[in-house]
Amino acid sequence: MAVFVALVLGVGLLGLLWASARAREICVLSVRAGRVLVMRGALPASLLEALRDVVERQRIERGTIRVLRDGERARLEASGLDEQAAQRARNVLGTYPLPRLLAAPRARSRNLGQRLGLSWLGWRLHDAAENAAKQRAGH
Repeated sequence: MAVFVALVLGVGLLGLLWASARAREICVLSVRAGRVLVMRGALPASLLEALRDVVERQRIERGTIRVLRDGERARLEASGLDEQAAQRARNVLGTYPLPRLLAAPRARSRNLGQRLGLSWLGWRLHDAAENAAKQRAGH
């Protein structure tokens, strides 16, 4: 019985830590082959476009960009980006005040991978939808 209680408390504590980390997230972007896909949250369209430009110009193959709330400002964490690209992304983010970031409208439609936070699935479904739209436009 004591093992069960300890296990339940441990799982509860992990859940609290996970929820606390997620509460600070403003947005999570997945980067593949110089392209950007919003996995969670939202950003102003102009900021998203500027970050896409950084990723494309730096030719980032694979990475993750997290925009986090850090007190009264936003902070950017990047994995898979070299220091130059990460610094450019931070510079772009720094031009946006936190209230503007928090007021960004959420995307109307997200695929299942984006909703579940699974970037591999999000990219597959995004690419499939993009290809289907191209085929419809071509016919």
